[in-house]
Amino acid sequence: MCESPTARTSCCALTDADLRGVYDRLVDVGMAAPGAELARDVVACPGADTCNLGVTQSRGLAEAIGESLEEAGLAETGGVRVNISGCTNSCGQHHVADIGFFGAERRAHGTSAPGYQMLLGGHLGDMQVDFGEKATKLPAKRAAEAVVRVVGRFAAEREAGEVFARWLARSGGARAVGETLADLDDLPAPDAAPDLYVDYGETGPYVAEIGESECAT
Repeated sequence: MCESPTARTSCCALTDADLRGVYDRLVDVGMAAPGAELARDVVACPGADTCNLGVTQSRGLAEAIGESLEEAGLAETGGVRVNISGCTNSCGQHHVADIGFFGAERRAHGTSAPGYQMLLGGHLGDMQVDFGEKATKLPAKRAAEAVVRVVGRFAAEREAGEVFARWLARSGGARAVGETLADLDDLPAPDAAPDLYVDYGETGPYVAEIGESECAT
């Protein structure tokens, strides 16, 4: 056991000989894929999978976004962060991400469906915090396509060294970019598009169930 900062440095620091074992453990838990701080490095809270406050399966969306970016050849785009929360609480820090989502119940044709509010332009710096602004609402199963479109535009249009927030401002801001995604914010009747009424990882119709928070007493 490390008993002091000095001891901690000597007995707890990783050595080159430890790296293989650490990597193998990361493989075991599905966390060995490269790409930290690239577009594929999506952050998500546990969502409705384990949290009583979550209304959407945020980890399922994170996986779908990663896969969609890979298929589009955009997974290694740098300078853009995607964060997801399964409800309006900011456990996934969606409010300070370049592209953020928080889960929300959608209703159409008298039926509930999993959905997200998309935010754009959040930033956490040393001296300033900018919260993302609302861009558009989306059915959960169309949020990944929205990310592909936005990241694709950013990758194609940004100037040398340009950060996402500056590109977003040049493009008219969150609302203007959100308007280009308006076709994705469509919920046909359940019999026409049943998949949109089932959340990621679920097998039956979506139900927004909220209970006590994980910290409730």
